[in-house]
Amino acid sequence: MNGSIPDSATHGVIAWRARALNFLVSNGLLVALVAFVLAVTFVKPAMLRWSSLEGIIRYSADIAVVVFPLALLVIAGSIDLSIGSVAALSAIVMAKAAVAFGFPSGIALGLGVGVAIGALNGALVGYLKLNAVMVTLGGLVLWKGVALLVTDAQTIGAGVVPEALMDLGIGLQPVLYLPVHFYILIAVYLSCWALAHKHALGERLFAVGGDERAAYLVGINVGFVKFIAHVITGLGASLAGLMMFVRSGAVHATDGNGLEFDALTIVLLGGISFQGGVGRMRGVIVALFFMIFLRHSLVLMNTPLYFQHMASGILIVVALYVDSVLTRSADGRFTPNPGVIPSPPGPSSGFVAR
Repeated sequence: MNGSIPDSATHGVIAWRARALNFLVSNGLLVALVAFVLAVTFVKPAMLRWSSLEGIIRYSADIAVVVFPLALLVIAGSIDLSIGSVAALSAIVMAKAAVAFGFPSGIALGLGVGVAIGALNGALVGYLKLNAVMVTLGGLVLWKGVALLVTDAQTIGAGVVPEALMDLGIGLQPVLYLPVHFYILIAVYLSCWALAHKHALGERLFAVGGDERAAYLVGINVGFVKFIAHVITGLGASLAGLMMFVRSGAVHATDGNGLEFDALTIVLLGGISFQGGVGRMRGVIVALFFMIFLRHSLVLMNTPLYFQHMASGILIVVALYVDSVLTRSADGRFTPNPGVIPSPPGPSSGFVAR
């Protein structure tokens, strides 16, 4: 009887250590973010000033509109490397159309450009089975060339954005004491989180990314799922273009350069596997804040630009390492609701294989 007490205590300690280790593995990036924030705040207390936090919120929202849609696409086992060029081209269309038809019409047409390019990518990848990397890499160069052509490599759109909207875009007009970017960030995150983890589309995204053949055999229309994911990503890219346009009040064809690499780094760092079918949206939002906080802190501490680029490169390597670890340990793939296997859709669903 007496000997069972230390045994029970030992088992309790082992169980506690296992739970602690599991927490660190599952929430390692969150722990790293908290530790990094505390360390930077100790060195630079100004980091927690409201003006600094507002800047972090604004920068986070600017990239969040494309990061979360891209996460959905990567979950489905695809990718879009053209989002930076699509963002710039969408903003250019907004600027030119706003002059001709008015600002609201310009926004609608610019968003339409992103959706149309997303649909084109989706058709080529989802239905024609072309390689997503090659298709969107070609788009990266193609749409950047179109943007340079139609603007003659000049900055356009100055004076087009209404002043009140520009004030919102740069955070001068708070809404309920918070910049409008905060509400945009929350709205985009919750929408994509709901799609990934609470909607039938999310189940199919995970199923297609996990095993296309198995998804097809249970009746999922693989091509249509990838098509929709690319359309959502195209819309996100055009929203990023709108955010850039409204914030700066003008647009240049080089706006959005590198956006695709920043977004993909955040997605991979957040635990979305490049192979598809693995990940959680909550990890992506933690990775988003980690990367934005890192960059903001480097700027606040007057870090040389070359070191900032080096830090970004290191972060990309870390993201790829995280992805490789996820890939090796993905024997039991994450689904929107663990343990739930997507059931074959009904005959009236657009996701049914045809």
